[in-house]
Amino acid sequence: MLTVHGRRSVAVLFAVVLAACSTAVADTPRLPLVPVEWRAAWSVPADADTGELFSETPRYAVSDHAIAVATRQDTVRIHDPRTGELRRTIPADPALTAPITGVWIVANTLVVSRGTRDIVDHALNGHDLTTGAALWRRTITVSDDHSRTEDIGLYRGPRIMVTERGIVVLERRAEPFDIRALDLRTGATTARMTYPRGCHLRGAATVRSVALLSSCTGDGYRLTSMDPRTLRHGWTRPLSSSSPPGGDAVMRVTANAEGYVHASVGNDDFFYGADGRLLSTGPEAMRVVNPSRWSPPLFAGSYSAAADYGEGPLRNEWPLPAYLFSVDPETGQLGGLPLDLPYHRASLIGAIRGMAFVHSDVPGDGRITAYKLIYGLARGPARFGGIPASTWPDACALLTSHDLSVLADDYRAVPRADDPAGTPLPKPAKCDWIPPTDDGAVVSLSVEWVSSSNAGARKLFTAEVGAIKEADAFDPTTESPGFLSYTVAETNGFYGATIINVGPVIVRLRSLSRQAVRLVSPSLQGNLLARYQPGVRASGPARASGWNHPTDAIVYAEPVVVGGVVYATSGDGTVSALDAATGVMRWRFQTGGSLVVDHVVVDGTVFVANTFGRLVALDAATGRVRWSRRIDVISDLVAAAGRLYVWAKKSFLSTNAEVVALNGASGKRLWSFQPEGYVLNPDPVLVGEVVHVGSDHGMVYALDAGSGARKWRFRVGGERDHTYLVRAGGVVYTASSDGEVHALEGSSGKVRWSSRIDGLVDFRMVVADGAVYLDNKDGATYALDADSGTRLWSFQTEGDRSSFKWDVAAARGLVYVSDDSRLYALDAATGAARWSFPVGKGFTSGPVAEGGSIYVGHSGGTLHALDAATGAVRWSFQTGGTIETRPVVTGDFVYVGSANGNVYALPTAGG
Repeated sequence: MLTVHGRRSVAVLFAVVLAACSTAVADTPRLPLVPVEWRAAWSVPADADTGELFSETPRYAVSDHAIAVATRQDTVRIHDPRTGELRRTIPADPALTAPITGVWIVANTLVVSRGTRDIVDHALNGHDLTTGAALWRRTITVSDDHSRTEDIGLYRGPRIMVTERGIVVLERRAEPFDIRALDLRTGATTARMTYPRGCHLRGAATVRSVALLSSCTGDGYRLTSMDPRTLRHGWTRPLSSSSPPGGDAVMRVTANAEGYVHASVGNDDFFYGADGRLLSTGPEAMRVVNPSRWSPPLFAGSYSAAADYGEGPLRNEWPLPAYLFSVDPETGQLGGLPLDLPYHRASLIGAIRGMAFVHSDVPGDGRITAYKLIYGLARGPARFGGIPASTWPDACALLTSHDLSVLADDYRAVPRADDPAGTPLPKPAKCDWIPPTDDGAVVSLSVEWVSSSNAGARKLFTAEVGAIKEADAFDPTTESPGFLSYTVAETNGFYGATIINVGPVIVRLRSLSRQAVRLVSPSLQGNLLARYQPGVRASGPARASGWNHPTDAIVYAEPVVVGGVVYATSGDGTVSALDAATGVMRWRFQTGGSLVVDHVVVDGTVFVANTFGRLVALDAATGRVRWSRRIDVISDLVAAAGRLYVWAKKSFLSTNAEVVALNGASGKRLWSFQPEGYVLNPDPVLVGEVVHVGSDHGMVYALDAGSGARKWRFRVGGERDHTYLVRAGGVVYTASSDGEVHALEGSSGKVRWSSRIDGLVDFRMVVADGAVYLDNKDGATYALDADSGTRLWSFQTEGDRSSFKWDVAAARGLVYVSDDSRLYALDAATGAARWSFPVGKGFTSGPVAEGGSIYVGHSGGTLHALDAATGAVRWSFQTGGTIETRPVVTGDFVYVGSANGNVYALPTAGG
């Protein structure tokens, strides 16, 4: 569907401008009209990407005469660039099954490439743009072999570059670089060359030339203009960079239709005209100014990235909108004007006189938008959308110390200056609220944008929310119109954030404490409403039944419910004791390291082990430390008869492990046992006073629970096979990764039966209702008789195994098993499928059978409760992040932990 924006408002503005001009006094000097705004003119859906990394070829093309849009159906839509009207559709070529990899429009010719990554021959077709008729077809070689070694040069950039003077194809990504030139109207070869060895190259095309940025051994960095028809060099310019040639400096080159070239080497930037004249270098160009004259935009990006090129993490770039940047042809300075899209969701695909075309990959709404450049009188700094800088609020005034008192008294506000160079704001756009003590949470607030209209801010906010939901875990329990809280996982930890839109303003609140963000964000929203929409009250989130508790990191381990209390751990090292019915916190304890393995609660003690080599025993009622010891635990914890059993490594880098028995009351080390070979977390299995442990060399060991002395051992598989153990009654069932399965007497090791399945075992077995269930790496589930080992049946799923977590639940004559996209209910006696349910692509959590329902979670964050007999959906709940834990069903609630940091308690009756 074509969407046209703002025709009436443009007409009104034009009339006002004419009226103003007509009444001007004749001898009064007129103020110059300058570019002030990129205004959306029309947009069309666009479902293809902007280009594959392996070829960097565009799926969209722009010229003065047409816009070409490749589709997933391998057709090409041709639109009028001024109106967006669809002129024609070039159908898919029935003789070619490969998808479209690129489109170009030059000189009334449409060029289309088709191919796949694993096949070097690509089809290149030329079409007459006016009629769509085919002009020529030829096969070109586009090899993606770029195995890198220190002495081999690489090319990084578009492999096919189309200009008015011809088509340039770089046939290889690694040297020797074979370059071919083709005639635009016939496809015939006009020139060939092999580029000298010892060079790394980058390339970009203008309308009439190709720009090559090179780093060659002994020759430094050079920028060269190449004739696309003859492959002869036009002009060459050496680049004086602070980065040594042949090093790891990142090279980039960008060109626009009129021939302006932006080359960068490391942190050094160079801007050249079409004739090779140096316009400016980094320090002078990067002072972004209001554009004073037209030139086609070079790129779209964030203001801070342009003003301080190559510096700063992407997450901290500010402000929120994307900018279109042009280079002034006289001064070489960058001129930038904002768009109504987030900076990380906009890509410039081309420009014509007075218009620019941008692809936005907002989740669920990818489209191409045509923006028209609007001229007027400068109203304010371009970096702030042309509105007066004085309209931006003081970030420190949007909260008060009273608002922060929900965390602690005596918080103080410390303003922060905005990062990029340019016209500063008179009031700080960023503010840190500092706690009174070192153990408090710093809360940071930033004004992300102030739009010229409420609608513009709402569009920008909506696009950013879509991007957040695609990239990060969010909190659906607090979401409401204009309000979204979310969690960001970074290499150095996690933080919580809320983005809020009220009227023309978008603000963001951040803290390492998600609890702080949750408590302070409503006050911030209320203050914004009082300022920008007086009398309007926040609508608030939809009320959800049950409860949820925000932790400060991913919840990896299953919650443990004992005595009306939920004991939950999170990746930041916190143990939380929560009332099982209300979620009210009883106590919390910080272990000082990430918690990822399952914890246990036994005899009034909570045992937890963190990734920093600390094992802690806490009083279950108070959270008080009973004991703590240094030990590098690599398995879930197993507790029985007053003892705690763990697999541990002697050092962080060690590949060997030992099973260790500890006194549960004191933490005293009782004994240890180290098998041969490596160990990959086969949890200990207890039968009475015998501890059974597996290994990664096909052996099972039985140890005396009191002394650790070896009672017996049994070879399950080969010397490099991983072993899996599970207990049912007095029998230990073992399987090796090569498919051998055995049932052993737990006390003596006597073999009850041996069997085998086809393929390689990938997960631990499940024993239920008289059957042993196993899977193999090919997606088949096997059922063996638990008493005899006889194969009862097998069932083959059809999903992709790469994102698969196998598990089984059995209840009331049915067995429930999943692949990477569906849950199947199978007849326990025959293995015949009774029903299936589309869980969604990705791994699953569960299934768990309880009370006539099946609970299964999806990596997309949805927990489903299904009728166990029919598969009908009883309820579904979106948690906002990948469900990392198996559902735990106790009493009237099902408990799960999410990647967004929340622990959820959902009523089994209705979610």
